[in-house]
Amino acid sequence: MDDNDETPILPPESKKSRSCSLQSWEVQTYKRRWYILALFSLTATLQDAVWNTWGPIDHTAKYLYGWSDDLIALFANYGSILYIVAFIPVVYLLQKSLRGAMLMTTGFIALGTILRCGFLQDANISDFVFTVSCHVCAILNGISNVVVGSAPLVISSEWFPPEERVTATSIAQVFNGLGTGISFLLASQLVRPIDQYINDTSNATLPPDVEADYRKDIQIYMYSQAIPAGIFFLMSLLYFPSRPVKPPSISSGEERLDFFNGFKQVMKNKVAWAIAIGSSIPQGIMIAWTAMMVVNLTQVCAAGHCLTQHWVNYLGIYSTVASTISAILVARLVDKVKGYLKLIIIILLGVAGFVFIFLTLISSKILMFNHIVNVEISVFLLLLLGSSLVVATMPLSMELAMEACYPVSECVVGGWISIWFNIASVLFLTLFDIPGIGTSWLDYVLPVSCFVALPFFALFKVEYKRSAIDENKSSTRNSIEDLHNKTTDSDDIER
Repeated sequence: MDDNDETPILPPESKKSRSCSLQSWEVQTYKRRWYILALFSLTATLQDAVWNTWGPIDHTAKYLYGWSDDLIALFANYGSILYIVAFIPVVYLLQKSLRGAMLMTTGFIALGTILRCGFLQDANISDFVFTVSCHVCAILNGISNVVVGSAPLVISSEWFPPEERVTATSIAQVFNGLGTGISFLLASQLVRPIDQYINDTSNATLPPDVEADYRKDIQIYMYSQAIPAGIFFLMSLLYFPSRPVKPPSISSGEERLDFFNGFKQVMKNKVAWAIAIGSSIPQGIMIAWTAMMVVNLTQVCAAGHCLTQHWVNYLGIYSTVASTISAILVARLVDKVKGYLKLIIIILLGVAGFVFIFLTLISSKILMFNHIVNVEISVFLLLLLGSSLVVATMPLSMELAMEACYPVSECVVGGWISIWFNIASVLFLTLFDIPGIGTSWLDYVLPVSCFVALPFFALFKVEYKRSAIDENKSSTRNSIEDLHNKTTDSDDIER
C-alpha cells in the first residue's frame, strides 16, 4: 500500500460507499499527517509574527518613522479587518481545496514581507513609501489570517484519527499565537532597545550614526520574516495535498453540507452563536491586548522604575510559549477524557478571570510594591498563568462548535468561530481611535472579558454529534468483526 504507515481501521461505511463489504469500510492514518500539521503550524506562527511586527518595537518605530500609537494599532487591526472582508471567498476556497488555500496563504505572506524588504533595501526610498509597503504587507497578511484561523479543524478532520483530533486542532490553532512570542524574540535580539537612549520619543533626538544603526536593525528584522516566508511557500508548492487517499475516521469520510447550506445551518444554530460570542470575547481581547501590551505595561512602575519595552518583549516570548504548551497539554487531556469540553472551558475561563483581577490591581496601581523586581515577578507569573488558561480554551471552543454543528463542514465552523475572534479584536483595537480615550482602560479588560464569556457557555446544552458517529460506528464495526470471528470459529469446529 502506498504510504501505508499504520494499521487500517475498518468502519461500517465510508463517505462514498455504503456496501456491507468489510474491505470497503477501510479508513487509514498516515505518518505524513505530522508533516502537513507541522508545515501549516509553522506558517501560522509566521503569519502571527508578521501580524505583530511592530508591537514589540513600538517606541523604536514611532521614533524612526514618525508613526503614532493608532497607526501601529491599525497595522495589527488589519489582520482582523481583512479577516472579515475576505472571509466568504477565502473560506469558500478552503472548502474547495485545502492545498489551494495553503498556497494562497504562504504566497501572500511571502509577497508582503519581501515587498517590505525590497523598499527598505533602497536608501533612496522615503519613509512614506516604506510605510505604504507596510500597509500592503499587513493587508496581504490579514487575508492569509482567514486560512490560518479556519483551517485547523479541516486539517485535524482530514488527516487525524478521533483520538488525536483535539490535539491536532490545538497544535494548528495555538501555534498561530506562538508567532507573537517569535516576534518579541526576534525584536529583542535584532533591534536594540531604544529605551536606553530616550524616554520620550516625541521630543528626543538620536545622533545620526546611532539612528542609522537602528535602521539597519529594522532591515535585518524585516529579512528575518521574509526568508522563512519564501521557504514555506516553496515547501507548500512542492507538497501539500488537500487530503489523504483514505480518511482517518468514520466521520471524516462522511459527506458534509455544501458551503452555503452549511452557513445557513450555523446561522440557525443557537449553540453555535453562544459558543462563537462566548469564546470570541476573551480570545479576541487577549490577542489584541497582547499586541498592545508594550503600551500598557511600560506604564507600570515601582520606586521610580518602570517596566521597559525590552522586558515586556521577553514577557511576550515566555507568555506565548507557556500558552502554547499548556493548550497542547489540555488538548491531550481532552482527547483522553471525552464529553467534557464545555465544563473544561468554563473552568479555564473562570480561573483566568480571577488571575487577571490581580494583574489589574497591579497595573492600575491599587496593589503597590516597593521594588520593580517584585512587580516584574508578579506580572510575569500572573500574565503567564492567565494567558495560558485563556488560550487553552480556543481550540476547545472550535471542537465544541464542530460537535454541535456537525455535519456542517469543518472550514465553515472554523471560519465561523474565528471571524468572531477577529470581530472582537477589531472592536478592541478600534477603541484606540477614540480621541482622548488614553490607555488606562487596558488595565481592566482582561478579567472582564473572561467573566462576561461564562454565561454564554453555561446556558446551553451541547450534543456531541460527530463523536457519536465515530463511537457508535466503531462499536458496530467491533460487533460485526466479533460476529465474523465467531462464525469462522464455528466453521472450524464443524470441520
